[in-house]
Amino acid sequence: MNKSTTSDFFVRQLDRRSFLRLTGLAGGGLMLAVQFGCSRESTETAPADQPDAAPFTPNAYVQITEDSILIHAPNPEVGQGVKTSMPMIVAEELDADWNDVTVVQSDIDDARYGRQFAGGSMSVPQNWERLRRAGAVAREMLVAAAALRWEVDPSECETRDSTVIHRPTGRSLTYFELAETAASLPVPDPASVQLKNIADFRLLGSRVSGVDNPDLVTGRPLFGIDASVAGLRFAAYVKCPVRGGTVLSANLDAVRALAGVVDAFIVEGNGNPAELAAGVAIVAVDTWSAFKARSALQVTWDEKNAVQDSWSNAVEQARSLAKAEGSATVIDTGDVEAAFENAAQRVEAFYQYAFVNHAQLEPQNTTAWWHDGQMELWAPTQTPQAAVAGVAKLIGVDPAQVTLHQRRAGGGFGRRLVNDVVMEAAVIAHRVGYPVKLTWTREDDMAFGFYRAGGFHALSGALDDGGNVVGWKNHFVSFSADGEKPVAGGGLSGKTDPGPFIPNYRITQTLLPWQTPCGYWRAPGSNVIAFAHQSFLHELSTAAGRDHLDFLLALL
Repeated sequence: MNKSTTSDFFVRQLDRRSFLRLTGLAGGGLMLAVQFGCSRESTETAPADQPDAAPFTPNAYVQITEDSILIHAPNPEVGQGVKTSMPMIVAEELDADWNDVTVVQSDIDDARYGRQFAGGSMSVPQNWERLRRAGAVAREMLVAAAALRWEVDPSECETRDSTVIHRPTGRSLTYFELAETAASLPVPDPASVQLKNIADFRLLGSRVSGVDNPDLVTGRPLFGIDASVAGLRFAAYVKCPVRGGTVLSANLDAVRALAGVVDAFIVEGNGNPAELAAGVAIVAVDTWSAFKARSALQVTWDEKNAVQDSWSNAVEQARSLAKAEGSATVIDTGDVEAAFENAAQRVEAFYQYAFVNHAQLEPQNTTAWWHDGQMELWAPTQTPQAAVAGVAKLIGVDPAQVTLHQRRAGGGFGRRLVNDVVMEAAVIAHRVGYPVKLTWTREDDMAFGFYRAGGFHALSGALDDGGNVVGWKNHFVSFSADGEKPVAGGGLSGKTDPGPFIPNYRITQTLLPWQTPCGYWRAPGSNVIAFAHQSFLHELSTAAGRDHLDFLLALL
């Protein structure tokens, strides 16, 4: 049965030699690391009997020992399945029996893995070629090892189910038997290896259970919130209920005197809500004590520079603005005015949608430990490399001094693209000098989200005598933090459907001032723009008296 490795509940530190012994490298085997865009000389593998030889710096990483095939999953797993699908791509080209594969969540290392993130449904498309070639390189080396053992031409060999087969004689050797020999061979240029014909795929396209599923249903500690380190303390972080507020004073002495509380202190913040908002940190012996102490915390907030946004005011402004066209033109094709002037029928509608929180199931959390001049993090983030860079800058160290261990995330949907909770935990741990787990309450999650942007569409459609759409106008009212560009997720492209299919098409735009942080929500744009546009198309087909499906097909 295929399996995935999971971290022990408590973290054990390993030196490099111990790691090599644990993973089987010191005992012989094939450790394949593929680096794309480098010379062949730099990718030649070190002999397996030299555990101190420097490993390659790969983008995709395969390790075969005498009894195991390890495949590293590079990108964050947030429930979308990439911890299974990405190793499957490697295993397909490797021709490995999926039951022989153990999936390992990789380290964060852009030199070996390239960009590691979960967003935009891009993990598989961006890594498809890279992962296939990583598996193909390993397969070619194993075939070469078998041919060397049998003293035959590699072209006489084929692979299947973790086995190399010599076609003329039927002889076979497993990958495990060949691993040590393969490790002594030079690594071929990834660009030169022959990829499988997609028609020959046996693993991809089959039904495969997620590698973490057994651990999920048995409650193994996979998620960020499950992380634990010996000597761990637990933190709460209290911020101004109005975004942008700062701390004037707090009853810190009274909070420190409470049972279970270890420390309490003010954090100034750096003025960037995507990194570190000002607040009060409470550190305690357990989460309950930290949360209980926050209820006793009394803070005087300075709200003079706090956000003053109002949704009800925005709705009122948008409805007033909808009576005219927007101040900026996004796209204007054909002769829109003539289309409406000559229309047999005109239809108008006004659509609005509010700001929405991501509301991912697992609350925001990070475990951080500042020790020996190093910041160590355990975080369920969609952008781990950005988290490392951000923490390094925030606490004033080199990024090489920050290590982030990828943890499975209990949902992301775009919220965990922003690493504010990681920054908060790092700053708290940097100050106290012992491991700290910061956990937000559900109320924190709702109050301090990076919301999907609200918006408004004042739509007009022109129909001809046959009930066909000949003209379209949309005054799109959105929001801007700087007065120039829309907030994240608050833009509208001129190429958005149904624009390409309507000859006379105009979108104008007005941006209202808005300081509350916004962020991308699952299927950004489509989850709101499609609602407005597709609903209005249905209104048009109804007004035309036509079957809606026929109406849409005619539009195409």
